[in-house]
Amino acid sequence: MLEKFGMGTLIALAVLLAVFIALLYFQAFKSRTMNVVSGHENGLLKFCPTSPNCVSSQVEPEDKHFIKPIADPSGDKWGQLTNFLDSHEKTERQLVEDNYIHYTFRTPMMGFVDDVEFYHDGENGLIHVRSASRVGYSDGGTNKKRVEMIRSKL
Repeated sequence: MLEKFGMGTLIALAVLLAVFIALLYFQAFKSRTMNVVSGHENGLLKFCPTSPNCVSSQVEPEDKHFIKPIADPSGDKWGQLTNFLDSHEKTERQLVEDNYIHYTFRTPMMGFVDDVEFYHDGENGLIHVRSASRVGYSDGGTNKKRVEMIRSKL
């Protein structure tokens, strides 16, 4: 099969692959060193960007970023959340307050950093969530899968 391609073509493909991998590592490094704006304002977490690498329970259900909040009518899950996140691999606690939690997750292979935030709406028995990638455009559904994994463990 290699006979079909000239040596020049194979070298060009190898160089392109090396450049692509270097760009991925640069983006992963960038995600680990950048400052992000997080938090909430009057119980509302930050909006998702237009890119599909973010989910939030505080957008309209027909929005592509929508994910259901975590039901917590008794308040027990809110109490379990930090214990679970502290014990989870590749997480780092950023901020924990009475009704707000911010953690970062690192992806296993390249070490991209994603921000995951929770807001406890005790009055309505809900834990609102926002999970977003710091860099890139698409995340292959990673943020949604992460929130669903957390929901299943609580």
